[in-house]
Amino acid sequence: MIFRVFNVDRYDDRDVAITNLIESYDRLMEFGKKHLNDVFTLDGVQRISARDKILREIISNLLMHRDFSSGYVSKLVIERDKITTENANLAHGHGNLNLKTFKPFAKNPPIAKVFREIGLADELGSGMRNSYKYTKMYSGGEPVFTEADVFTTVIPLSETATATVGPTEELDPREQVREQVTIQALLQFCIVPRSRKEMQEFMGLTGRGNFSQKLQGLL
Repeated sequence: MIFRVFNVDRYDDRDVAITNLIESYDRLMEFGKKHLNDVFTLDGVQRISARDKILREIISNLLMHRDFSSGYVSKLVIERDKITTENANLAHGHGNLNLKTFKPFAKNPPIAKVFREIGLADELGSGMRNSYKYTKMYSGGEPVFTEADVFTTVIPLSETATATVGPTEELDPREQVREQVTIQALLQFCIVPRSRKEMQEFMGLTGRGNFSQKLQGLL
């Protein structure tokens, strides 16, 4: 695992997981959450973590479909404008995969079955569909999956995904929510007419003055 955003000649952070697949999954997820901002995202009217859903799909794919007979070291690399995963692969064709024509194929069926049973993966092929859906929500881009002897996944990122903003100390969770709320999210929430109190609660604010100040900042 490599985080390379500021020190592009080497890296800003690095971790190596040499353990079983379940613990590796947890380590990879924590590394991703540590270095990627949880950008405010709505699926309909429900707030979701598109970041976590993307990480779940690409990390499960990295672990489930790896060719374990190869000595190639699997990687998850976070850079300013993209996340890249690489793993040794028993290729069934070569080139970029197309979502419309892609035919899922389990590289390690017993491992894939275990991942589905414990909730780390869904049905075969869902990872690619979900990656497209949540990447568009998270960054507005589309992922690229390349089938070859080394399987590569590239998830484009927006500037906000890796940006460091505000104070360096850990913020209160309510403050994090306030920073993430955007005017687009508020407008979508208000498709159904809302009172000032409802909007204020949605934004995690207390007091009419705080609400007015925050609203002016968004506008």
